[in-house]
Amino acid sequence: MIKERDINLELKITLHSPFMVGSGFGLAGLIDSSTVKDGDGIVYLPGSSIKGRLRSEFKKNMEALGDGPICNSLISSKTEICKMDKIEDACVICRIFGSELFEGSLIFEDAVIDAKTRNILSKIEKDKALPVFQSSIRTGIRINRYLKTADEGALFIFEAANPAIVLTSRIHGSCYLSDNEYSYLKGTIGTITHLGGNKARGMGKCSVAVREISP
Repeated sequence: MIKERDINLELKITLHSPFMVGSGFGLAGLIDSSTVKDGDGIVYLPGSSIKGRLRSEFKKNMEALGDGPICNSLISSKTEICKMDKIEDACVICRIFGSELFEGSLIFEDAVIDAKTRNILSKIEKDKALPVFQSSIRTGIRINRYLKTADEGALFIFEAANPAIVLTSRIHGSCYLSDNEYSYLKGTIGTITHLGGNKARGMGKCSVAVREISP
């Protein structure tokens, strides 16, 4: 039975390989693309990245289980989406993550480094053009998809957060879920193995531990 319930989950994300979420900015003469950082220059993982990854994995799992109808929830003339008057009558994907017609019920907080480590990093790397301990500079090259060879002049340099960093996030809010759907949601969080961009290059490998916490 679907019922409204309060959700309050803590995610502890341990990075096992460098990860990157492109900021859209580079550093002239040094790197072409940097990873996102907060106002203090500390790397973090945006909640939107966690939400997108979890939505994709959860949708695949629910479709495989066949436990109720799942809409496509994408803007397209050929797409069928939930058109219910009430959010509690929509499919589980729309109830949790939202759609063109419904606002998502849950809040996905940014995943951040703990306060003690943040303070240490801020003192060590203050005024440095590039972080030394929390990230590193890597190189890549664009491959021609037709010739399967490296494109000439396609070398690029980017910044990635170093592995072994532990980030903490929280998913919370009020959501209409059945007991099974809630169990599937928590189970799917624990199966996430990669976050961020450049996964095809081995970036963003991680493990995620999830637990229920008090508000």
